[in-house]
Amino acid sequence: MERLAFSTLPCEGWSMDEMIALAHTCGFSGIELREGAMWGITTEMTANERTSTLQKFEQADISITNIGSGVCFTGNAGDTEQFNSFVKIIQLANDLKAGGVRIFLGYFNNRRDSSVPAIPYPQLVAQIKKACDYAADYGVQVWIETHNEFATGRLLRKLLDDVDRPNCAVIYDIIHPLEEAELPSDTIALLGSQCVHVHIKDGIPFDDPMELSWKYTKVAEGEVPIASIIDQLEQAGYNGYYSLEWESTWRTELQVAGMEPTVIFPAYVEFMREIFHTRMK
Repeated sequence: MERLAFSTLPCEGWSMDEMIALAHTCGFSGIELREGAMWGITTEMTANERTSTLQKFEQADISITNIGSGVCFTGNAGDTEQFNSFVKIIQLANDLKAGGVRIFLGYFNNRRDSSVPAIPYPQLVAQIKKACDYAADYGVQVWIETHNEFATGRLLRKLLDDVDRPNCAVIYDIIHPLEEAELPSDTIALLGSQCVHVHIKDGIPFDDPMELSWKYTKVAEGEVPIASIIDQLEQAGYNGYYSLEWESTWRTELQVAGMEPTVIFPAYVEFMREIFHTRMK
């Protein structure tokens, strides 16, 4: 199994050498680089810094699966500033030979009893088209994550069809469609071949029914049917990475002893290898 990756999200303050060393030690073949100063990858990097970073990965034989940007389009006025950031990140992705840049859509609302602005759908579609056209000139794909108002395959399917750009694809974050009560079989069928990257995580619903999101757990300790999802993806012809997105940076339930990347990452690799070993029997 050579398609395991991790997001550098929980690796704040680490050097790139430390991230690559952990990947080697654990058995990862890809790394998903979170963009930002605290993760060592920024749009302010000089040409020499970009070249040096790429050489580190090539020498280590570790793929840069994508750049995990924080860019979020809503179809509203703030998209101008977001697009300016997006432009710089696309250039960074090109320099680092990353195939895709992750973006979000909509608003980060975790509660049913709080409201967010309406999304002007035609404007959002136009904004994504503009982003895809810019990225295409650099040979980079735009990867929309299943998140926020577009967490489900049923909503993303229409959006992808309306955007109609060959370099527009999806990161299937496996927990978010479940939070919206969409079955994995439906998500996978609806996304089809435009599902190019998968975020693995686990969790359970909060006791509070007003919570939109689930409470995160260690992988294999929650209610996300990870093995079944992987089996369905493989049967559907998925050939991308399975990337652990360990959100200890944001999630207080993961900010406890025993949840450090040095503990969680090797356990994840062992868990995933067992799933694939079982599938081969």
